[in-house]
Amino acid sequence: MAQYFLADCETTGVSPSDRMVEVAWLLTNEDFQILDEGHSLINPERPIPAGASAVHGITMKDVESAPTADEYFYDVLGNKLGSVDAIFTAHNSPFDFRYLGPYLPDATPQMCTLRLARKLYPDVDNHKLGTLVYALGLDVDKSRFHSADGDMIILMSLLGKMTEDFGYTLWDLFEAANTPIQMTKMTFGKHKGTPLKELPPSYVTWLLKLDNLDPDLRASLGNLGFK
Repeated sequence: MAQYFLADCETTGVSPSDRMVEVAWLLTNEDFQILDEGHSLINPERPIPAGASAVHGITMKDVESAPTADEYFYDVLGNKLGSVDAIFTAHNSPFDFRYLGPYLPDATPQMCTLRLARKLYPDVDNHKLGTLVYALGLDVDKSRFHSADGDMIILMSLLGKMTEDFGYTLWDLFEAANTPIQMTKMTFGKHKGTPLKELPPSYVTWLLKLDNLDPDLRASLGNLGFK
């Protein structure tokens, strides 16, 4: 039976050079039984920008006596995550995996609930965790948005809602998250909401030249004949 490593981290920013300031994680099985869990503030060993503090409320004073990431994962946890055989699960998993991947086994598979939400609930205004709480009526503590442990509870609730709404197991969700999503409308930029087939050709040409274009959007444009 597969296990799932759910995780959320708050950081000093969103660039690859930024660092964690808080992490929450739990290990669950297919039946949503929590097998292990943890939570800690993390000392990023660099200043936390005011803009980041405005999002998650964490300041340097809060983390001055907290362990660094290496201290938490290697010393406090004794590197036990390095042998966890589980599917890494997060909302926008590539972002969180950037910080947590080094402490997990090589080739750990991922399940991104952001991609799942876009696929399963395409008509929601946007697919941020906070929006999904209200759009799907998730019964969670809304005062805990943008805290790692609070967002972890939302993530768990979201997965439960997906299994209930579609009759899926967690393994079914993992497979759905790793198959291409056929997008029909632009999700960002000046043409947000426009059907892909109605996009100006010059705009599509520009999009397809972007190195960081969402792979689902690239594939969806290709399915419409854009190259």
